Amino acid sequence: MEMSRKLTEMTNRIDTLEQKLDANQHALHDQVVAGLGNVGGRLDELRHREDTLEATQNAHTAPAPAPVPSSPARNSVRKTVDVTTIHRAQADAPPVEHAAPRPHYTVQAGAPDIAILESPQGQPVRVQPGSMLDGWGAVTAITQSGSGWVVHTEHGTIR
Repeated sequence: MEMSRKLTEMTNRIDTLEQKLDANQHALHDQVVAGLGNVGGRLDELRHREDTLEATQNAHTAPAPAPVPSSPARNSVRKTVDVTTIHRAQADAPPVEHAAPRPHYTVQAGAPDIAILESPQGQPVRVQPGSMLDGWGAVTAITQSGSGWVVHTEHGTIR
């Protein structure tokens, strides 16, 4: 009889502990999901800032047009010469090639000299130094940055 009562008490304690464990797991899951959302938002913000910075730097490196004289009589003659010069320069210059946008990869996991990326199609891609990535070239290094990993390539970094 005593054993039966003790077994019942132990069963009740185990049930209570299982309920607490489930509640703690759900709370932890919610915290992890919220934290990952914050990290993802920060990464998106950093990528946007990096893209904006690159666009600004590219705009600043474009040559400025030459100033035009202010005299009306000289303007008509000068404009003709400038237009001819510009057309001649454009004919001699090689065509401007605009780089195609690089595919968007996201680092999912990493370790020294190995990383798992998510491809633009959502597929996992395993890379290591020497691996080739479309649009990014060869992987040169994989380093840790804080609690995340960074994949360095010939044409930039993937975070």
